[in-house]
Amino acid sequence: MAFPVLSTPIQLAEFCTMQAIQTWLNSSRDYLAGVSLYVTYGTNNFLKKRFQSSPDAYTKQKLAEELQKLVGEVIQVVEEGPKHPPTNSQEEHAKYLALLRKRDEIVRQLDRNMALLDFSNNKNVLHETAKQILRLHQTKTEIWAQIDFYQEHDCFELPPQKKEQSRDKEIQLLYQAISKANKRLKNPDYKNRTKTEALKNKHLNRLRELKEQA
Repeated sequence: MAFPVLSTPIQLAEFCTMQAIQTWLNSSRDYLAGVSLYVTYGTNNFLKKRFQSSPDAYTKQKLAEELQKLVGEVIQVVEEGPKHPPTNSQEEHAKYLALLRKRDEIVRQLDRNMALLDFSNNKNVLHETAKQILRLHQTKTEIWAQIDFYQEHDCFELPPQKKEQSRDKEIQLLYQAISKANKRLKNPDYKNRTKTEALKNKHLNRLRELKEQA
């Protein structure tokens, strides 16, 4: 198979994903190793849970089919380029690449720990390994969430959006402001009468506008 030139870091990461899955497809297709690949790179949570249950003829065949589909999807991404290429600051792009590297390292650690569970009979080792696997899975989930967010939004944090004030809430606040202004104006010793009158009239005009919109 002739592969296209990899022009971006994302294409390189996708290509490495494809290589890992293709290696499994061309091997004896160890079931646990295949499940680890799908849990890492697949997107269907139902299938992830199904594959992690006791294997049978259906799950073995379905696992191979789904991993083969992933290879096809990755080839398309490599050839066409990422749907959401990073466009933000160099700092955020560097963070994104670091997350990709950390993700791949965690996947390798998980594979090593899973293998240790198969070969060790020491209860202490098995207990510590199991705890390490749980921690790695949690970290991997958090990293994937950040990667997915960046690929979708081209940034790690969206700017806070100003909440639109409801019409009813604004009317309520205007009534309160007008009432306070009237109280101040009733005081014969109040000095900022002109300014308060102007502010009161502004509130009244805005209140009239809102009521006309109803």
